[in-house]
Amino acid sequence: MLTNLLILYSATLLFAALSRRRGYVQFFGQLFFAGQAAAAVWIALSHRGATELTYFTFDTTGTTYYLLMALIGWICHWQSSRYLVQESLREYKLYSTAFLFLNIALTGVYFSNNITVTWIFLEATTLAAAVLTYHRRTMRSLEATWKYTFISSVGLAVAYLGVLLLSTVTASAAAGAAETANDLSYAALAQAIASGAGNTLYIKLAFLFILVGYSSKVEIFPFCTVGIDANHSAPTPASAFISSALVGGGFVAVFRVWKAMQGQAEVATWCGHVLLLIGGLSLLMAAVYLGRTKNLKRLAAYSTVENSGLMMLGLGIGGWGVWAAVLHSLAHTLIKGAFLLQISVVGKTYGNYKTTRNGSYFRVDALGAAVLAGCLIALTALPPSVLFRTEYLILTGMLNGSSWWMFIPAALLLVAVIYWLCVKILPLLSRPCALKRIDRTARNPLLSAILLLLLGLTFVAGVWQAPELAGLIDSIVY
Repeated sequence: MLTNLLILYSATLLFAALSRRRGYVQFFGQLFFAGQAAAAVWIALSHRGATELTYFTFDTTGTTYYLLMALIGWICHWQSSRYLVQESLREYKLYSTAFLFLNIALTGVYFSNNITVTWIFLEATTLAAAVLTYHRRTMRSLEATWKYTFISSVGLAVAYLGVLLLSTVTASAAAGAAETANDLSYAALAQAIASGAGNTLYIKLAFLFILVGYSSKVEIFPFCTVGIDANHSAPTPASAFISSALVGGGFVAVFRVWKAMQGQAEVATWCGHVLLLIGGLSLLMAAVYLGRTKNLKRLAAYSTVENSGLMMLGLGIGGWGVWAAVLHSLAHTLIKGAFLLQISVVGKTYGNYKTTRNGSYFRVDALGAAVLAGCLIALTALPPSVLFRTEYLILTGMLNGSSWWMFIPAALLLVAVIYWLCVKILPLLSRPCALKRIDRTARNPLLSAILLLLLGLTFVAGVWQAPELAGLIDSIVY
């Protein structure tokens, strides 16, 4: 199955790169995502749990995120063809090739069962995201690109130090057996740590290095700033994909390492404390900078930092917090993708992304304004948003557990986040604004209808916890 998928990926990527007409590039891109969606459904229905090419397993976690990536990726690529209508054929081909390559790299992240292979594919996402960031070829995009490339690579180098430390643990557990001494699969790591093999200090440092190294991908403190700059500089449909699918890939990478650490109580407790610290600092950073930004894309990026920080807090407190963190991550993939895709329409309509300059969006595009209003409700975790349920579980988990001291600071920071999101977005919807320079042709009613449907699914999940959804989250967590 994986071999056939790679052949499909390679063929469509090659044909898109060699196409001599813009329509052909769009066609092969849509064919790419149609094949991906079909593969995701087939894996979910009949191939889940299988291992192929030794290093890739179609487990529930990877399959779920892969299915969401196929959906969001298709919508983002389709909107890109409208958003980049003035680009030359060469520029559009380069953009589409990088977009599809990022998708391929994330496929490897989602399905890899080996920590080294995950690291390799995360490094590949850096290259693809850098090309998308530099697409405009301005001084600002150049600065954002070299920052993203340099700091992400440094971070992943730090993460690789953690991988090397974990290799000593599996080597110790192998007790000299040559055939298993270099096994860095997540299952082998979990077994080795649970058995008490290796130096506990090395294991703790390894988790810290990996978490810090992956922070540029999951967009948490300390390296989240490069992701924010990349989101600001990249074309907005690409930003939507980076903030949803790539952040989901970063969460999956962290989540798999975190699960491997849970077999030893001392290590698990220490990892929880680190996650609480990183999550709290991420919330603080988001709350401060949301108030300072005047750009809608940066507003969405700092919102991602806040939500990723909540995911880390959920993992840190354990118990129901882990369940809530996984559901929060899945819902965030849909909500943030919808938010930024609609922002791409706003930017084309007004010609800018300034929160202080635009308004009267309900008069300009009622359906698009309904999407933004729905995203505001979802991101501020107001009922019926599914994020209300996840944040409730995380905050009550803090209050009832040993992390009770974090409840008040976290709650106050969330109040600040809600305030700033409302202050920045509500005026765009209703504030009087001169409409002489509005480009009404940029409206995309079909896109807005699709995004409303995605938001509706997250609202349904917030009101009615379907047994199938609960079972899905259970299978990922437990």
